[in-house]
Amino acid sequence: MGNCKYCGKPAGFLRSKHDECEKQYLQRQQAIEDGKRQMLDEVLGALKSTDNFDDLEKTISAIEQSSSVPPTERKAILINGWEKSVDQSLENGITDLAEEKRLLAFIKRFALAPEDLNKNGALIKLTKAAVLRDVLNGIVPHMHTMENPPVNFQKGEQFVWAFRNSKYLEEKVRREYVGGSQGLSVRVMKGIYYRAGAFKGHAVEHEERVVVDTGCVIVTDKNLYFAGPRKSVRIPYAKIVSFERFSDGIGFTRDTATAKPEILVTGDGWFTYNLVVNLAKL
Repeated sequence: MGNCKYCGKPAGFLRSKHDECEKQYLQRQQAIEDGKRQMLDEVLGALKSTDNFDDLEKTISAIEQSSSVPPTERKAILINGWEKSVDQSLENGITDLAEEKRLLAFIKRFALAPEDLNKNGALIKLTKAAVLRDVLNGIVPHMHTMENPPVNFQKGEQFVWAFRNSKYLEEKVRREYVGGSQGLSVRVMKGIYYRAGAFKGHAVEHEERVVVDTGCVIVTDKNLYFAGPRKSVRIPYAKIVSFERFSDGIGFTRDTATAKPEILVTGDGWFTYNLVVNLAKL
């Protein structure tokens, strides 16, 4: 005779549960799920309207008691709601100051750790949006510093952002000969041969992008840097004639007669392009 998996009492021959016990269990689970959804809705609503979350704290506690949502679920719901709010505020790419203030106040009120908020990249998205907002308003952001930078900044130059583990690519021209023929080899004199009908063919050039180095891309208010073990370069914005957008980086062409496109693969092409192009306009 088996025991009920819900209450632990005998359930009958070849049975593992009481129907009534299972019904009650499913009702409790449904109540918990409904409570979690209600808590998430309350979090989203509060983040749209206020930067004082004392009332939200009371509402969440009441929902936990009425729906039996375990207290251990609270943190995950708060983070989920915060992430969704960040995504909603970034529909146009940047946040306004009021939205950012609410999002930051929420972090402080519920003591949420940066590593938890950034598991899905939401915190870094918010930070990037704030940087872009400043640049678009003609302000050089001062929210970041870089310890032990791998390059020497110029006097008065302001660090803005760094992309680590980035690739530096250059466009190279590869030349090869096609259509050659060996022909008939005829000995003319010692060590000299004439190949009747022989020709080398014609040269064909192919442009290809070659990874030159992997290192750190550094963006400042005056220059674009790349620093790697084999390649280090400073490119003033004034020396760049055009930029090109890529999904994972940015391309640029310098103001020289023989310039070829160069590409920096940063992993976030949208942010890199908008940041650098607008800094170049300041």
